[in-house]
Amino acid sequence: MFIKSLFFITFFINTLLAHQTGLSYVNISEDDANKIDIIYKKPLGDTKADGVSIRFPVECSQVSESKQSVVKGFIINSYSLWCGEKGLLDSRVWVDGLVSNDRGVLIRYEKGDIVSKSLLRATTPFIHIDHQSSSFELLVEYVELGVVHILKGFDHLLFVFSLLLLALSMRNLFFAVTAFTLSHSITLVCGILGIVNVPVMYIEAMIALSIVFLARELVVDDKNSFTRKHLGVITFIFGLLHGFGFSNVLATIGLPQEEIPLSLFAFNLGIEMGQILFIVVSGTAFFFVQKYLVKDKRLHIYIAYFIGGLSSYWLVDRVMGF
Repeated sequence: MFIKSLFFITFFINTLLAHQTGLSYVNISEDDANKIDIIYKKPLGDTKADGVSIRFPVECSQVSESKQSVVKGFIINSYSLWCGEKGLLDSRVWVDGLVSNDRGVLIRYEKGDIVSKSLLRATTPFIHIDHQSSSFELLVEYVELGVVHILKGFDHLLFVFSLLLLALSMRNLFFAVTAFTLSHSITLVCGILGIVNVPVMYIEAMIALSIVFLARELVVDDKNSFTRKHLGVITFIFGLLHGFGFSNVLATIGLPQEEIPLSLFAFNLGIEMGQILFIVVSGTAFFFVQKYLVKDKRLHIYIAYFIGGLSSYWLVDRVMGF
């Protein structure tokens, strides 16, 4: 009955299907004559991005026709504004429609030596253009984005939790997590820089398949299996796939061209921080549940069936989308 309930839950949890960000990118460039050029790009496949709009001060008026184009999966709108003799300095630019924590706009303002940039979220839907943003502020924003992404990427979390259950010792777990970090960092960079390009639909399906594989190893429960004895090797191989998944998210968000190394580092750092937090919390919770609440030695088998069922559903769903 317990296993049947798990499968029932598995096939009806629609909130665990994906981890799209829906983030858009706005570049505001103001010249010495206070002419303001706007370039706004939003994901082509994200229908919810239609509800995201930029709101400028009331004194601003559009002075050129909007030009629209589609480039690399983004709808790009460009136009010019006139906001009076003082321009946009010491004013606020708002973004309406940021309805969730994983939806936002990466906004950048530039005038001469002044460069102000911010990642707008539902909690902070505006930028006050009155100073030059430091690189540290951008680093913090991308670290936060990395943490939020990994904690909302349920497929990645199930993979990490499977590693936690498969590890024969803390040393074994340490090497597995280190291998995962190293491998997904490599493909994250390769994907963002365009060194290797793999269609995201194939990557997402392979990520689901990697979780199915680990779930199978949990069910077999053979402590002498190659996977358990060489968990770091297996994790390194599968981590390459997960890195491409991370790079797709970051590519969708967009990167400030002059801050690519910093934002890459910060996003990856955020992923690692979220990953460590998840391991500590989930590992502690599993220990107490197994020791004090459910004293059943087959608990990890029940969990393995749940992981396998859910990841199998993801796999079929993603393959059907080819």
